[in-house]
Amino acid sequence: MKKLSLIILVVTTLASCSSEKQKTSIFWVSGFKTNCESGAGPSSCLLISKGEDLQYAEWQNFYADIEGFQFEDGILKKIEVLETEREEPVPADASSIIYKMTKELEQKQDPRIALNGDWEVNTLVNQPLSQDTIVPTLSFNLLNMTVNGNGGCNSYKGTITALGLENLTFGELLNTLRMCEHQAMEDSFFKTLRETAGYTLADNKLSLLNKKKDAQLVFNKIDQTKNTIRLNDIWTAVRINGNPINRMVKVPQLEVNVSEMKIFGSDGCNNYFGTITELTEETIAIDGIGSTRKMCPDMEVPERYNRALSKVNSYSFDERLLVFTDKDGNEVLAFLKTD
Repeated sequence: MKKLSLIILVVTTLASCSSEKQKTSIFWVSGFKTNCESGAGPSSCLLISKGEDLQYAEWQNFYADIEGFQFEDGILKKIEVLETEREEPVPADASSIIYKMTKELEQKQDPRIALNGDWEVNTLVNQPLSQDTIVPTLSFNLLNMTVNGNGGCNSYKGTITALGLENLTFGELLNTLRMCEHQAMEDSFFKTLRETAGYTLADNKLSLLNKKKDAQLVFNKIDQTKNTIRLNDIWTAVRINGNPINRMVKVPQLEVNVSEMKIFGSDGCNNYFGTITELTEETIAIDGIGSTRKMCPDMEVPERYNRALSKVNSYSFDERLLVFTDKDGNEVLAFLKTD
């Protein structure tokens, strides 16, 4: 009898230990991923919120894999997950818990996806903009959880610190400091933008709300096919920092491939390439620029061109010219379409 009791005690203890190392949780998984830093370096992470409540979800980067889970762009998924503590030594870049989806409970469209892209102001603090002002813009990049745009004169950029189905807050918004003709309007725009606490989306209109849930800014979605399609071409440089290029030297060229978000070209000596990391109807960010390393008899133009290219922040079209400007709005490069 004692032997049987001991066996029952051991089995019960083992079962208890096993249950302590496992638990079942409910996750909501976002319909978009974000860039993140994991133990293995830069990566893209799922965004999850633990618990049943979606309206007040607290989203956080999730750095581990979930066995059996299939991510779908634009789809919110509610899943049941079994969490098991690893017994063996855990590698430095691995999670101490194994996550396995046991059941998919619900799925629906993730409305936040519609925020991605470019917006222009329709109404500012219940007042339509006057006809002689440059319309402020706002662009969302959910992959990087960032925003940027133009206040009507100065460019700005910042981070998204919270984004739920109704709530939205921005981190520090940094803007350039040029004096502007319509300074009062731009100051009001930046102040209102910084006070954002929520939003609504309907029929390609975005309303940003304050803490009282009053609509302070209303935006219309910008047709992204206008400037970006025109940018997608091969261009020949005609000015560097506002100064014409000596036509007696080999002139730099630029090819923009919007579909692949790449640039290619020649600085007048070496071939170069780079990645477009951000592109809206007004702004462009270029990173990872690499090139061949030939030395040419005259390196003045190539060196000036490369310095200017590294400062590119935004672009516009002036009749047939493509003009790149820096973060302060100063022209750094101008191109003519290559026939």
